[in-house]
Amino acid sequence: VELCGALLHFLSKEAPSRLEPYLDSDVIALAHFWLVSPESARATAHALLSARLGRTQPATRQAIVTEWTAKLNERAAVVGPAPAGLAGPEGPAVIVLAVIGSHFVDSLNTATAARVAKALVAALSSAILLHSKAASHLLARGAALWCRHLTDPLALLRTLYTRYWRWQDFGTTMQEAEFALRSVAPILPSEFVEVIGEEASRHSQLVCHVRSERSVTAIRVLVAMIKRHPLPMLPALPRAVEVVLSTLDPAHPLVRQALMQHSTAALKEIVRRFPQATFHQETQRFAVGTVDALVVIFDVRTATKWRVLEGHEGAISAVTFDGAGQRLATFSAAASRAS
Repeated sequence: VELCGALLHFLSKEAPSRLEPYLDSDVIALAHFWLVSPESARATAHALLSARLGRTQPATRQAIVTEWTAKLNERAAVVGPAPAGLAGPEGPAVIVLAVIGSHFVDSLNTATAARVAKALVAALSSAILLHSKAASHLLARGAALWCRHLTDPLALLRTLYTRYWRWQDFGTTMQEAEFALRSVAPILPSEFVEVIGEEASRHSQLVCHVRSERSVTAIRVLVAMIKRHPLPMLPALPRAVEVVLSTLDPAHPLVRQALMQHSTAALKEIVRRFPQATFHQETQRFAVGTVDALVVIFDVRTATKWRVLEGHEGAISAVTFDGAGQRLATFSAAASRAS
């Protein structure tokens, strides 16, 4: 394994600069190997393709984009605009354009990026294991680009979360599934939190192990994302608090008991990470300042939204209760105003 790794490093990183003349691998051949080869050869093809495109001069790289964009358009003229994921003749072209777009976000025009994003999303649900794994990897690597062109971002987050929760059923690894979810979620925080809300609510009054474990996992994933990407998650913070509190609804005592430890830990982590959130123990009130210049106050005892306060002209930067929990101080850096 070490010898193969050293050889791969030499071929992808050192040989082009040390050997003259050096004949680079054909990008479409490498893309084809990535789609049809066994796992070990597929990883090698991916590494060589990424290195090959990474050291290509901008003009040459743009010529590749132009050539294979034209081929995609020719294919669309024949079979229609809907992509066949990576299974059709355009599969290698999608791979090449996706690798380029993932590393050089300005290389693809809007129409091409949208077509590639659509093809990758379609391939994510492919019955062909190698195609779904390639799509997952490329969606993660180029998430900043592909997420701009999604027609249904919520559906993508649902798919990625399902692949994470049931990774064995999709023939992938937990690390690969987590990488894809972790890459896309900070770019689509509102959609991510909605999916977490759906997953956290998959319980009933009669909690069984599978249902409660699924809800616990959803809360854990939310906390992990907040720890890793607090700033991108800020716009979705009020909804995230609402999702966590929904698991503490006293109307469902068995659910509340099963998730109490994990949900209260999540609320503590939110307070620790965000000055926009605060909790008062005696009154059991939880306040969250929003980017929309509002302050939302929740009643933790009833797991409900208690009040929504207005008054600031900019995003709320910090909130805190007084000692008695009867007054709330807020500050907006954008408006340079405290109240």
